[in-house]
Amino acid sequence: MEDQNKFSLKGVIQKLKEYVKNYTDLAYLKFVRSISKIVPGMAVAIISLLFAFFVVFYLSMALAFFIGEWLHSYALGFALTGAFFILLILLVALFKKPIKKLITNVCVRVFVRLHNDDDDDE
Repeated sequence: MEDQNKFSLKGVIQKLKEYVKNYTDLAYLKFVRSISKIVPGMAVAIISLLFAFFVVFYLSMALAFFIGEWLHSYALGFALTGAFFILLILLVALFKKPIKKLITNVCVRVFVRLHNDDDDDE
């Protein structure tokens, strides 16, 4: 009984090693949990953007052919459609700061929500 109550430096070192291992395992599992929430969302966003690109591409082709038929010049139809996209690019360049701010705010909200969800799990 006396042996169990004695202070043992080996025991403390062993417990410290177990604590460090458990702490690193916990940190790794928290990291994996966070990544497992972020990566699927990013994958869905990338796939959605890819599909949106094709939708915009085919709709712009249809618009160019429609305008071309209407004006009896396919070249003019494609030129006007291209001019529309140049106008969109100029608008994005003009409103770059508000767009960046909006995207930053959305990202912060998403990450804070993920962080709060992690705190609720614990």
